[in-house]
Parts: sequence; C-alpha cells; structure tokens
Amino acid sequence: MDTRTLLLELHCEEIPARFLEPLTQEFSEAFTKWAGEQKLSLATIHIDYSPRKMAWRMAGLPVSQADQTETQVGPPQRMCVDEAGAATQTGLKFAEKWGVDFSAVRFEQPAGKKEACAVVTLTKAGRPTLELLAEALPKLIAGLHVPKAMRWGNSEFAFVRPIRSILGLLGETIIPFEVDGVKAGNTTWGHRLFHLNRPEPVTVARPEDYEAVLLNAGVVVAFQERKARMLTQLEALATEVGGCVVEDEELANTLAQIVEFPRILRGEFPQSFLDLPKEVLVTSLKEHQKSFCIENAKGDLLPYFLTAANRPDDPEGFVQAGNEWVLRARLYDARFFVAEDRRTPLASRLDKLKQLTFHRELGSYFDKSERVTALVTSLATRLSNDAGHVQEAAQAAQVCKCDLVTLMVGEFPELQGVMGGEYLKHEGAPEAVWQAVKEHYQPISAEAPTPTTAMGSLLAVADKLDTVVGCFAIGQIPTGSKDPLALRRAGQGIVRILWERGWNLNIETLLDLSLAVLKAKATKPEMESREALLAFFRDRVAYQLEVAGYPGAARRSALATGWSDLTDLKARCEALSTFAEDARFASLAQSAKRIGNILKDETPVDAFDGAVLQQEEEKALAGTLGHLEATSDYPALLANLAELAQPLEAFFNSVMVKCEDAPLRAARLSLLQRLRNTFLRVADFSQWQ
Repeated sequence: MDTRTLLLELHCEEIPARFLEPLTQEFSEAFTKWAGEQKLSLATIHIDYSPRKMAWRMAGLPVSQADQTETQVGPPQRMCVDEAGAATQTGLKFAEKWGVDFSAVRFEQPAGKKEACAVVTLTKAGRPTLELLAEALPKLIAGLHVPKAMRWGNSEFAFVRPIRSILGLLGETIIPFEVDGVKAGNTTWGHRLFHLNRPEPVTVARPEDYEAVLLNAGVVVAFQERKARMLTQLEALATEVGGCVVEDEELANTLAQIVEFPRILRGEFPQSFLDLPKEVLVTSLKEHQKSFCIENAKGDLLPYFLTAANRPDDPEGFVQAGNEWVLRARLYDARFFVAEDRRTPLASRLDKLKQLTFHRELGSYFDKSERVTALVTSLATRLSNDAGHVQEAAQAAQVCKCDLVTLMVGEFPELQGVMGGEYLKHEGAPEAVWQAVKEHYQPISAEAPTPTTAMGSLLAVADKLDTVVGCFAIGQIPTGSKDPLALRRAGQGIVRILWERGWNLNIETLLDLSLAVLKAKATKPEMESREALLAFFRDRVAYQLEVAGYPGAARRSALATGWSDLTDLKARCEALSTFAEDARFASLAQSAKRIGNILKDETPVDAFDGAVLQQEEEKALAGTLGHLEATSDYPALLANLAELAQPLEAFFNSVMVKCEDAPLRAARLSLLQRLRNTFLRVADFSQWQ
C-alpha cells in the first residue's frame, strides 16, 4: 500500500504553557477517530510543541481510501421476477433505486431471511486522502476545546492565540485548506532571532525534514528533547560550583514549555540571603524567576540559581545580569516579609484567624483550630502516656493555622504550614512542635511524602479529618468526578498516614470523635453523615490495599470482614497473600464456603453443649475449637485452619447437620458457626474469586 506522512503545524503567537499538551493531545485523539471513520489506516502519531507551535506527524496514511463495498437487500425473488424469469416492476425499481442495471441483481437468501431475495453489491471508489484532509482539517482545528478562546480583529474564528502560518503536507504535497484566512503551505517560521536578518520563512520540503529545518532555524521543536537538553545543562552548571540541582519536575516542564531553544544560565545572589529559610528561597526563585536553586551535599543552598534563556547564547551577559537584578529585588522583598512576620510571635496572630473564613458553614480558621486542637488532644492521649507529648501536640494544633495571616504566606500561599514551622523554630519552640506545624499539610498529593515525625503525622490526620468530616456533616460530599474541596485527596492522606505509621487508631473511632467535636456546626443527621463517611473511607482503604500490591482476591475477602482497623487489616492481607501460594489454600477456601452454604438462612448461636454431639467426626472437630480460637497469629491461624481439611471432609461425609433431633441439630449448627467465625477473623472466603 502506498502511504505518506502527514505533517501539520500551527504557528501562532505565544501559547500559554498550560494549553500546549492538552491541545496537541486532543487534536491527535480527534484525528485518530476521524481516520478510523474514513477507513484510513494510521501507523503512528508524533506530537511536537513549543511556545509558538503545535505540530503533528501522522505516519502511514494511505494516499487514498480503499474502495468500499456494501450489499443492499431488496424484496423477495418471487416479487422481482415473474414465472418466465423476466423482471417485474418491483425488481426494476429496486435496481433503479441503487443505480444499477437489473442484470447486476442476484438472488440469494441473506442471513435472517426465510427466502431468496434480490441482492445488489455496490462499489464506492475511495477518495484521495489529500481531498479528505482538505475538508476535515479546518473542522478538526476549529473543534479544539480552547479554554478562554479569543478572537482578533474582525474575525469570528476563536482560538487560543492568533494563527500566523500553517504548515500542511501530505508527503511532499501541500494540503489545500485554510483556517481563519491563513492558507496552508510548506513554510514555517523559526526563532525570532534567526529571522532578524532573514525576513523570509523557512521551507520544509517533506515531513521527515521538519525537526532538522527548525533546528537550523533556532527551534528545538520536540518538548522532550528541549527538556533533556535543559537537564543536562542544569546538572553540568551545578556541578561546576560544587553542588547539585534542587529537583523540581514541575518547574522543569514549565521551562521546557516556554522556551524554543533552551540555554541554561547560572547567576548569583548575595550570600546574605542564605539566612532566609530554604523553602522561601526555593519558592521565591521558582515563582518569580522560574529558576532552580543549587544545594550542596548536606542539602544547604548555595548562592547561585539556574534559569533558562530562550536563545542559544548570551554574549554580553545581559540576560544573566537582568535575572540577577530582578532576583535581588524579589529576595529583598522576601527578607522584608520574613523580618516583619518575626516581629510578633506566631501565637499572637491566633485572634486574627477569627476574621479568616474557613467555610461559611463551618466557621473561621480560629474555629477550625479549636476543633483540631480538641481532636489532637484526644488522639495524642490514646497514643501516648506522656503528658508532655500531649501538651506539645495541643500547642502545635493551636497555632498551626496562624501563618495564614502572615505576609510571607500572603505572598506565597504554597508556603502555608512551612512558614509557621520556621517562625516557631526561630522563636525557640520545641522541635516536635515546629516540625509538626511545618509538616501538617502533608501529603499534598497521592504520591507526595507523608510527615516524617509522629507529631506532624498526628496533626495532619486531625486537620484533614476535620475538613473531611466537616464537609460531610454539612452535606458537601464529592460526587462523580467533582471534588472541589479535594476531600478525596485529604481522605487518602489520612489513610496513608495511618497505614504507614501503623497506629492503633480505628477509623470508625476517628469519625465518631470528629463528629462529636463538629456537632454544633453539623446540618445533616449524624447517622447519615456517619454512613456516608464510612463508605467514603472504605473506598480510600480499598485503594490503599491496591497501591500496596495485594492480590485482588485477598483485598476483597479481607475488606469484607472489617477494614477500619488498618493494623489488623494489613496483618490479615499479609497472611492471606503469603498463604495463597500454599497448596493447602484451595481446601481452606473450599471448606469456608461449604460451611457458609450450610449456615445460609440459619441463625445458630456460638455457645453449644458438646455433650450432645454423638459421632466421632463431630467430636474431633469440636476438639479443635479451643486451640483455633486461642490462636492470635494470622499465619498460624490460616495454617491451623488448613489442617481441618480432612476432619471437615469426614464431618461432611458422615454427619447430617440438619437432623430431626432439635438439640443435636442446634449443637451441630453452633459448632459450624464457631468455625465460621474463626474463618471470618481472617477473611470472608466467599469473596475469594
């Protein structure tokens, strides 16, 4: 099959970085769908984008559609021809309807028909792909979902930014179409500096030349290549001054999206600014200057920064000098904010939190701080017998939100918590207190680290718990894909912390404590909120088990017998995952299911009179109960249960459980109930599939 590569490039004014990847992905998906509808095969799609370009290369497109055939079924044969075999009026009209001579009509019995019918096969010649593309591309481009779409001049065409040129080739042939008055051609534009002395666009003769032509014109068009070049330069320049780059994947992606030809520059700032907290410097450089920091092997910052220039060189050093000048001004601002904030103790701002609304129905941040303090005190008492630890935990909870009314957090909201911890450290607060405040927003995402300290973990759990339970108590529950308050993330954070810490804190108990603290603010019935919260957290726990890598059968069966005690759940999942490989496991699961089937629709009690039992098989089984019920170690319990395979088989073969003798029947059912409860201590094996 003769195939070609399609090259499409939209050259625009500078496109905001956050739109580049979504728009290029959306177009590739729309094009793939269109190609499938047109019966056009497609080998690969390669996407490129840079600040002023979005480009796609679709390889393996046939030069033309294949001829398409379709079969049309008409009236029965008896209606289309007479006894002499001549065409009837009905037969002639059928042939005429499909534009063929009656001689092209054949008679056969199609699937689903009871008799032979008139059938005609039509062949539709495939259209040239070039022609199809000329029709489709303007519609596909116009159909892109552009947030905050704009129009320019008198045009009615709305797009992310004005389109200045379109490069459209199928092989070496220009695709004849236009968008918003801009016709497609075989030329494009390189870097602005490249065209200072070259007023004409550059020509791309064929799709395979695209990257090389643009590189020669000063544009590295592939995002990943720009990023790779940047990372190599970043590490090299950091190594030259004896340090390494403070990693930031988000910043690396942003820089690679806003430059066409990356050149990393290293600048300096006065060493005196290193007195500022590390997070202040890192955040200030990132947010204001899109710059990386450099740290030494100990993690201390060095007085250098790295940023990207959108040009291959900086011969006069103007770009570097300009960045240094602006950065110094920003750092002076940061130093002023920190100094002003430190003039008053952090705790003195507690009263100001009364004017800062957390939620209109849940009150101010002062109210939230009071609730979190009550929760932390209650939880700390459960985890520690040391009154000093409990007091420190309450102290951290009381002031953890105070940095929200500081100048530094007003400038950089992402530093909330961090600055509170730094200010407390500066004031000489106990390390456990300031570290807890600094960490209490963690984890900030599903993959982000949890707090490193026990008190930070406790404060994080209490803070997130108050948010989640508070929102549920007033009816603001996540639905579908909507979760504007990020409650799922907060709930998962709680589960992760409890899971990793191994604390003996039952989630149901946590919910009851938080609901009690929130009672005055709740607008929904407590039981309704509690049921919704239990379902919500069960889903979070199920996800945590999946992340932990336990097999699906182990997860389902363990969850079915209890999930709110995470330490117990983890121990059961570990035992199940290990024992599932044991050859005796199949008999264990089968025995549990068989007992469940016998007890279905029965209501036996646990207590029974062993003296009532008559047969040796049931007496032997009853004799194992004491040892089984006394075994607390789950792997040992599973092994002991597996040893019941033969005794249970003998019991089922010899004993009629549902006999006519009422006391004997009750004893046998109670015996099985006790065994079933022992199985359920580990898992519900009816869920093991």
